[in-house]
Amino acid sequence: MAPLRKVAVVGASTKGMANLGSSVIEELKADPTFEVTVVSRKSSDTAPDGVKVLKLADDFPEEELEKAFAGQDAVVMTTNFQVFGHEGRFIDAAIKAGVKRFIPSEFGSNTRNQNTLAMFPMMGSKARTISELQAKARDGKGFTWTAICVGMIAEIGLTTGFFGFDLQGHAATIWEDGNQKFSSSTRANIGKAVCGVLKHPESTANQYVFVSSFETSMNELLSALEQAQGVKYSISHTKTEDEVAEGKAMLAKGDFMKAHKLMLAANLLPGYGNNFAKEEKLWNEELGVPRENVDEVVARIVKG
Repeated sequence: MAPLRKVAVVGASTKGMANLGSSVIEELKADPTFEVTVVSRKSSDTAPDGVKVLKLADDFPEEELEKAFAGQDAVVMTTNFQVFGHEGRFIDAAIKAGVKRFIPSEFGSNTRNQNTLAMFPMMGSKARTISELQAKARDGKGFTWTAICVGMIAEIGLTTGFFGFDLQGHAATIWEDGNQKFSSSTRANIGKAVCGVLKHPESTANQYVFVSSFETSMNELLSALEQAQGVKYSISHTKTEDEVAEGKAMLAKGDFMKAHKLMLAANLLPGYGNNFAKEEKLWNEELGVPRENVDEVVARIVKG
């Protein structure tokens, strides 16, 4: 099957925590296989160079989406949390427009693992989106989907303190013995994964695919940070059960940002499906996504 060449990317902001849209667009632009269209809100100042940009009403009316998706082979969603749980209109518009492949805004932990979903219920909307896609794909008409799981995003995990490291204060909070392995990907590799899926439409149709730059641990990241910055970190240790209890308390209060500890817990605990190399099949080789060196990635992030 020929590559899916014409690609509409929804969510291309360079702002926000993940900035995945801009990374995906850069990788697509770098490959002459693809013709890229960016779909964004009229109020957004997003204007990537070298691609067609379509500005729609801020509430993304389905009729405007259908027109924007007309003639596209694939739609890639790289939106942030505000759109999670509201991708139905994008899916319906894509089907009406004759789009062949829909890639939802997955790009994270293993949402087909029930332990992960139970630990961090906010990811339930992602799983519900996949259920909707599965139902729509069964209807035939050539519509397919691919969910790309990438683990935790390396740049975000390190620079925001999500992994428990204070890069300015040179302090680390290590969970348990710090040796639990989890999967992580760089933004660039996430973009490469999207390209790989679009170039291999047959094998990736109606599939979860798992990619990672590396499997690492808190201790490995700590060593890489100390090496990159040339300093020793002050270290404190914590227990998973204490962090989970605090995360659940924050979730009950509606403090979703502080409840992020639950997502980290789901990535550190065995049996939650987030050590992809051990618990899932890695698609890196098939999709042309390179494995990366932890020390080199951390040094690059620290350098900025």
